[in-house]
Amino acid sequence: MGVTVSNARPHEVGFTRIKNQWFCSKCSSLNSIANYPTCQVCHQSETTNDFSSKIRLKPSWLCKFCKHKNGMDRHLCKNCGKASMRPMSVSIHYRQQQDESNAAKTFQKIVAYCQQNNVRFTDEEFSPSNRSLGPEMVQSVAKWLRISDISQSRTDTNYSWRVCSSNPQSVDIEQGQLGDCWLLAALSLITERPEMLRRVLLTQTINSQGTYLVRICHNGLWKNVLVDDYFPCTARNRLAFSRARKGQLFVPLIEKACAKVFGSYESLRRGSTAEGLQLLTGAPCHQVDLNPYKKKLDPSLVWDQLLSACQSKLLIGVSTCRNDLNIEEYQRIGIEPNHAFSLLLATKVSNYRYVLIRDPHGNTKYSDNSIVNSQLQAIYETNHTLGIFWISFEKFLHYFDSLTISTYRPDYFDIREPAKFTRSSTEPVSAYYFQVTQTSKIDISLIHHREDRQQSADHTQSFVLCDVEYESKRLGRNKILLESQRGGFLHWSGTLKPSVYVLIPFSISFWRHASDDNQRPNRNFTLVIHSNTELSGHLVKEPATFLADCLIRATMKYCGQPEKKGNAVFYETSQSINTTLIVAENLSTDENLNVVIDINQAKNLRHSRSWFLTNDYLPPSHRQLLCIMEWTNKQGETSQIKYTRTQGFTSECYMSKPFVDIQNNDLHSPRSFILSK
Repeated sequence: MGVTVSNARPHEVGFTRIKNQWFCSKCSSLNSIANYPTCQVCHQSETTNDFSSKIRLKPSWLCKFCKHKNGMDRHLCKNCGKASMRPMSVSIHYRQQQDESNAAKTFQKIVAYCQQNNVRFTDEEFSPSNRSLGPEMVQSVAKWLRISDISQSRTDTNYSWRVCSSNPQSVDIEQGQLGDCWLLAALSLITERPEMLRRVLLTQTINSQGTYLVRICHNGLWKNVLVDDYFPCTARNRLAFSRARKGQLFVPLIEKACAKVFGSYESLRRGSTAEGLQLLTGAPCHQVDLNPYKKKLDPSLVWDQLLSACQSKLLIGVSTCRNDLNIEEYQRIGIEPNHAFSLLLATKVSNYRYVLIRDPHGNTKYSDNSIVNSQLQAIYETNHTLGIFWISFEKFLHYFDSLTISTYRPDYFDIREPAKFTRSSTEPVSAYYFQVTQTSKIDISLIHHREDRQQSADHTQSFVLCDVEYESKRLGRNKILLESQRGGFLHWSGTLKPSVYVLIPFSISFWRHASDDNQRPNRNFTLVIHSNTELSGHLVKEPATFLADCLIRATMKYCGQPEKKGNAVFYETSQSINTTLIVAENLSTDENLNVVIDINQAKNLRHSRSWFLTNDYLPPSHRQLLCIMEWTNKQGETSQIKYTRTQGFTSECYMSKPFVDIQNNDLHSPRSFILSK
């Protein structure tokens, strides 16, 4: 990023001139500087907002019993003392029970209908047709058959069809002609924990009506997906896609449910183990790059992460997508390239470190004579026909490119709130207030709703989190977070101390589009908060200026080094943040600060003001979020920006260009503050 700064007098051409005046942030009236800080129209003072962060409207919850409004910091109603009716985080176990109960009711209704009409269920939403296969998968399928008409493989002729055995194993899973190893690698990890698998399979017995329900977490929201028992088959009447040994149906059922959610079987081709684990567990994943581009890998840190994950019995996936190794090298050692695997175990034997890997394809023929060790075989006896093999940790780091660790814990709580990104700088924002009553481990995820999983998201999405002090009515005094990520998934993990917090997701990527909602890109997202303790919270709408207050505080915190030019101070977020925010501060008590930013070089950039030339006037003792710049997420392309900044002080005031709609709480409105004495 290049910046040129000048104190020369700013450009004035094309701007409405207003001499010796300032705008009231309350009523937008023009006032003489001589009257600052009291507006002569509304008689309110511009110095009432301490550090631009006082809360204008205290969020509340309404008691269901006595209708009394209570502050977010209260669990019990102040008037009647009865229990809080505020939304609470739900234990993962309780949410599973609720979904299972709802699924049972749905199942009973469909079965009853089929029995009364003497028919078998056929899913009209995902019919046995080419449309459900997808154009490129039509040639792989000869016919659709009911499960009762499908032939078993030669090794399973002694088994009758069943949803799942009493002891399913990951080695039972076999991938078919569909390139969805990412999903099967995740499913093989789930299968290692039969209790987790049963929470995905809501219908666990074969039924003559052909009705099955599968629980999938799509776009951060749990769905009970209804499917029938028609499956794509080969000319020999066998399953064309994935299957499970011993006559088990759970693999094709889950695969079909995912295909229905995403529109077709073809849409399941290519993906990451992290996505598969999120679909099946609803929990985010921690990813470790084993082949970092700009920094050196610390093997000891990776080993410690592996051991910790294994000891905590977390689900772990790995992949072989290194761009510094060719396919021939992978073929020479017998490991499939560009493939997803499951990591089952990490252990140390005689001061040597090893990991146990499983290939869901079952095709891996890797062997290393140097690690044929009876102690390893005693821990887990490998079987190459099932794709399970030991590999030294050093060679693992050489051939594998990424490590995916699921954060799923059955004893955690979660909050899932769907909302929408805003369409303009004046639209009210979705603000989630929540209370932490004891120091807690927190995972926050922001999941954009994808309409097509094959198409990567090209936007940037972010969130800002601040603690809220109700007595002093201040934001971000003790805690401020600003997280940003290119693409449709953002995740933060950490610890929060007891307090009330507000979290605001935002993205400017959806602002400049057609006025017709049908032509706009999908703005929907889900905010997911996982915690090891119960939380209570409430989603409310706040003016865009409230987001501005939070972002100003965050920019001041995440600025590497503020730049001071006399009574002008400029803050800019560091390059470690994927979103660039620029804030100006006018420390003068009697002059306006004029700031012109001219972006003369930009590549793959979105700008919150729509123009690359902005001209703003800050009244005395004000701060302003001048602009937000987001990088587009274009694979293989870099982002660049160079701009010049010109500033100066004047007793004259001009309308901002582009126009800032102060009256409608524009995000870029100047915000007043009190200087510390």
